[in-house]
Amino acid sequence: MGNKALSGAQAIVYKGSRATKVTTGNLTAKSWYEVIKVGDNTNLSIPHIGGVFRTPITSTIALVTGDEVYPLTLDRIAKTDCEYTVEEGVIDVTDDSESGYTSNILDGWKNISGSLGGFAKFDEDTRSLETNAASIFSRFFNSVSDNSTGTYTLTPAKNEKLLLFILLDKGAAVGQVQSWIIVPAYITSMGGGAGLKDAQKRDLSWVKAPGYVSLYQRTVGQGDAIGG
Repeated sequence: MGNKALSGAQAIVYKGSRATKVTTGNLTAKSWYEVIKVGDNTNLSIPHIGGVFRTPITSTIALVTGDEVYPLTLDRIAKTDCEYTVEEGVIDVTDDSESGYTSNILDGWKNISGSLGGFAKFDEDTRSLETNAASIFSRFFNSVSDNSTGTYTLTPAKNEKLLLFILLDKGAAVGQVQSWIIVPAYITSMGGGAGLKDAQKRDLSWVKAPGYVSLYQRTVGQGDAIGG
């Protein structure tokens, strides 16, 4: 049939939220995990610290002594656009044999960064920032909760590493391949605005954080949820 381009609407973005660390027993089928430690004779699908994988649909993976993983829940980050850039550095090796042209070699170090455009959304009933929006704001703003009857809760701003999952084709069906870009990231900037005739914006920029990066291609199994 050949190849075709896909609409940007086919891409979905998630952040992975860690649950309590698991060190023994069998991993749950059809679930996402992040590797913390790798034991000798491990059965882990990706025996690499920081690696992320999804377990098979009909079988489990038994942890051995020394294995440690975080179960992951994928929470959707609503977006209007998703941009990412991957570049590799170069070393200038120009000398007088190049006949007036600059010459470079690759230095072996890659950088990944990107942006997520979107809107600041609010709960219809309470009018508070919805959970995902509030979690982004709390990375840059100290949070103060005031119930108007004398109770105040103060939480310092905390910008932590997150796992970013970019699903490139949400339309992949059973037997077809889902392609994911999985990258640990820091949110480095958040931009907003409230134009008179515009929706309130929430635009993010991110860069790669320490950890394992992968283009993860999974054949969709029966019962696989789109985002896990």
